[in-house]
Amino acid sequence: MIAFVVILWLVADASPASAQGLTFPSGDYECVYGCRLTDASPSVAIDGAVANCMNELGGIYRGLVLSRTSIACFNKVGVLASDGVTLRWSDGVIWRRHLGLAK
Repeated sequence: MIAFVVILWLVADASPASAQGLTFPSGDYECVYGCRLTDASPSVAIDGAVANCMNELGGIYRGLVLSRTSIACFNKVGVLASDGVTLRWSDGVIWRRHLGLAK
């Protein structure tokens, strides 16, 4: 019974990001603020301590993983918000993660 209560507490206490397993900022995004005009979809792929990033113009850059929720790429820092969906860059640009939903 105690194990059930502990599991129930852990599930109830999980943030949306951790509940979905979206703790690293890897994935496909769409630029929603501060974007340059383009049809390319930005993305981040994590490989160990390396972040392979593609910006909204299709340019590919190699960066670093700073933590489970932040990366350094494009000479700026991107931080994954607590919602597990929004990636905010230090220059004010905001990307929103594609979650397998149609545009």
